[in-house]
Amino acid sequence: MTLVDALALGPPPGLVSIVGGGGKSGILFALGAGLPGRVLATTTTRIFAEQVHEAPAWSTRDDADFEARLAAGESPLLVVENIPGERARGVAPDVPSRLLARPDVDWVVVEADGSRMLPVKAPADHEPVIPPETDWVLTVAGIDALSRPISEVAHRPERVAAVTGCAPQETLTPRSLAGLLASPAGGAKSVPPRARLRIVLNKVESGEERGAARATARRLVEDHGVERVVIGALHGDVDGWEVATPGGVA
Repeated sequence: MTLVDALALGPPPGLVSIVGGGGKSGILFALGAGLPGRVLATTTTRIFAEQVHEAPAWSTRDDADFEARLAAGESPLLVVENIPGERARGVAPDVPSRLLARPDVDWVVVEADGSRMLPVKAPADHEPVIPPETDWVLTVAGIDALSRPISEVAHRPERVAAVTGCAPQETLTPRSLAGLLASPAGGAKSVPPRARLRIVLNKVESGEERGAARATARRLVEDHGVERVVIGALHGDVDGWEVATPGGVA
């Protein structure tokens, strides 16, 4: 099962926002390559300029030929505001919906959060920056969040500790990770009323990790009412993605 199949986002048009930790940028690019129709990718935060330059096609909104690039129909096309240094600046929260309103665009996928490349986080007051017109929120966590103490695996570990009721020196369990990801102070923070939530457990590359991911998914579904949890890895020797829903694991 591919990531796009596993997410079951439905037909276009759609605006997808990605939050959390554990491989958001990789998922952004994977959806850009895998979603049907024309896809624009963007961010409302910051991403490394190096990542921008690795995209198949990219443009900044301050480029003189930006409108021509949009009209040319390139897909996937990564759009950022500008690149003043080592990090590219994201667009304002109202820009993704304006891009999606174009008749030649089917999907806009937004990286709406930062995690300093750590597997899990709890957002600060100003985070995440989710466009209000978002249809789907994907909250991402790396299953390696269960491998070491919170202080080592989390962005804003003091907030993760507060949300989960754990000490920063403790290691998350499937139950506490599920609670973090489903919490309105954690992975479900600022989800717009119109949006539907998907949880993505990424970096699942071994049998032991798959067992831990399934246990986490079970807690998300049974204890927190999450309708769909996707388990797998963007990279590594794995058997593809699987899905946990109230009907079980498929």
